[in-house]
Amino acid sequence: MKYLGINLAKYVQELYEENYKTLMNKIKEKLNKWRDILYSWIGRLNIVKMLVLPNLSYRFNGTPITIPASYFVDINILILKFIWKGKRPRTANTISKEKKKVGRLTLPDLATVIKTVWYW
Repeated sequence: MKYLGINLAKYVQELYEENYKTLMNKIKEKLNKWRDILYSWIGRLNIVKMLVLPNLSYRFNGTPITIPASYFVDINILILKFIWKGKRPRTANTISKEKKKVGRLTLPDLATVIKTVWYW
């Protein structure tokens, strides 16, 4: 059964398969659609913030289940490959994920996206 975009399963163990596996595929499809358009890395960063992060935060808040750490690693790899066009990053992840200081842009950090889930 689907309710507000979240697949409800009969058993809690099936929630991960029903929601998060399909979400990973949707994110891959969205990023593949935007991959060939010529944007700077800042534009690609903004695309990720507008297309990917709202979907992730909605799904994390809608289905508060334990998610394996490998899922977050895979999402981060997808995002970084998209932003840097599959090439080596120009900045270190720790520097680029710091809070905004003068002239710095921030890469999305999934830990901040799901922090509301941990409060539950």
